[in-house]
Amino acid sequence: QELRSELESFGHRFRSNSDTEAIVHLYEQYGENCVSKLKGMFAFAIWDGVNGRLFLARDRFGKKPLFYTAANGKFWFGSEFNALCAAPDVSRELDYTALDLFLTLCYIPSPHSILKAVRKLPPAHTMSVDERGVTMRRYWTLDYVPKLDLDFEEAKKELRGKLEEAVRTRLVSDVPLGCFLSGGVDSSVVTAIMSGLTSEPVKTFSIGFPTSGYDERSYAQTVAERYHTDHHHFVVEAASVEVLPEIVKQYGEPFGDSSALPVWFLARMTRQHVTVALTGDGADEFFAGYARYLTGLRYEQAARRVPEVVKRSAAAAAAPFQRPTGLLRKLQRAARLLNMPSAPRFAALNLFLARQDKRRLYAPSFLAHVDSAAERSIEEAYSEKEGTDLDKMTHALVSGLLPDDFLVKVDIGTMAHSLEARSPFLDHELAEFTVKLPPEYRLNGRTTKHILKEAFKDYFPPGFLQRPKQGFQIPSKAWFRQELKRYTEDKILRGSLPRLGVFNMEAVAQMLGEHKHGRVNHETNIWNLLVLSLWAESNVG
Repeated sequence: QELRSELESFGHRFRSNSDTEAIVHLYEQYGENCVSKLKGMFAFAIWDGVNGRLFLARDRFGKKPLFYTAANGKFWFGSEFNALCAAPDVSRELDYTALDLFLTLCYIPSPHSILKAVRKLPPAHTMSVDERGVTMRRYWTLDYVPKLDLDFEEAKKELRGKLEEAVRTRLVSDVPLGCFLSGGVDSSVVTAIMSGLTSEPVKTFSIGFPTSGYDERSYAQTVAERYHTDHHHFVVEAASVEVLPEIVKQYGEPFGDSSALPVWFLARMTRQHVTVALTGDGADEFFAGYARYLTGLRYEQAARRVPEVVKRSAAAAAAPFQRPTGLLRKLQRAARLLNMPSAPRFAALNLFLARQDKRRLYAPSFLAHVDSAAERSIEEAYSEKEGTDLDKMTHALVSGLLPDDFLVKVDIGTMAHSLEARSPFLDHELAEFTVKLPPEYRLNGRTTKHILKEAFKDYFPPGFLQRPKQGFQIPSKAWFRQELKRYTEDKILRGSLPRLGVFNMEAVAQMLGEHKHGRVNHETNIWNLLVLSLWAESNVG
């Protein structure tokens, strides 16, 4: 509404209440700089007939996708990977670098896709296409320095105000709204704020598992009762994997985050009651909620304290062991990590398939295509910004894991059910404020999300926000050893995976056996191979 008023003051006349029309007027007024006026999520394209130019843009954090390809003098674009694949003359040649990225990271980072011909516009970028060619521009980035000069109490007060405003702006809607409520810190805080801003009980939705270590429904119920929400929950069991082929088709390209399964069911249930749902996405990245932040900082501290001769000796002592298991495997990895520089070390902490495992699992022809693309994507983001160790880790995750894994998962899972997800923690002004706070405000000792928990602790029972983070994961380790053991072996060993010709199938069978007998936990790699096999059923002749 503010933008409409501003544009009307410049003489623009509106024919509708559509946001789309407002973007066209913004472009008329400000040209390519129109994106700096926009907040929230968007991906759009405008044909500028006056200048003979196609202008495309994607929001700052990559909440909305934008794919493109050029073939035979034509330029194609769309918000779904499958739409680009349906375009005439688009080559179906696999991008083996992207395939390795998927197996290493569990997702394919932009600008890559599983097909060489199809690319993704990165977050916070615009693209102009005309007869002279293609021009890409980054229009926004986070800066982590200089730090704000705020004492802790002032910072808490400002955080509460900014987050409440971020929630308030995302409640503007002509359709019913609700909130995902896992019972964790982030969604609980959003639910509490939302309840204070609405006159009707908030409709809340949670997902759970029959396995206790993965189920937070009791915490979600505590929040629901405290704020008198209209609460709904769904239980995901091993048999729910029967929808996985449908999910894989919806994503279009291989996607390895196993929590795509519960998100799918959560969105399907939520859409039966509301059209828009608020989420807690983004808080883990900006408030240092992940264990990998703690692990990364512990390694940084140890690498600076341990003498070089000790680090080299530890690495030399651990090196001779081939395919170690258990404690020896962990010690060998720790010795290797301590001898790395900071950026490669943090990259290694975020990989799910190490180079020595690739030499075992990949066929020689595939291994020849593999370089260090996964490591490089994380290292470059880590090194891009000035700031503390925590700042660099944050930027690495905000640049890759957030847009290419978590936001993809939420966008596809919700849009497949015609549900719109809105994320207050991904308000860019809130993010700009948060990353300039002193690092100890975000991560205090071993306390993650320190300032967020302190700012909102009075909204919940004593100690509620101080419990350890559980995470949104499925019990796949147990499933692959029990209920899904036969299904997984059939799909991976006797399905379409061997037709890809990129794996040493004997080594794959050996890996499945190691997991089945409890020697090594390969759940992430097995999930990726299962997804890839299901994807190959529809995409590999």
